[in-house]
Amino acid sequence: MFTVEYEHDTIEIVILDDKGYDDDLRIEIEDNGVYISQWNSTLNEDTNIRISNKQWLELIAAINSPEGAFILEESKKKWK
Repeated sequence: MFTVEYEHDTIEIVILDDKGYDDDLRIEIEDNGVYISQWNSTLNEDTNIRISNKQWLELIAAINSPEGAFILEESKKKWK
């Protein structure tokens, strides 16, 4: 299960583990980057990473790609 919420300048996606084994994965997409966090029970705090918007687009493209090396080319209006 996942939720998607649109706020002023942020898109927040929360992915829940339907079986309850893993804590929620939170993704916040902002103009300056994508923030991914998940609660870490061992450290008793959120574990966070920040990736660029380009890395996010490459991650999404990679999910459905076959093996190999790929380059996403940026056009003026969209990614190819």
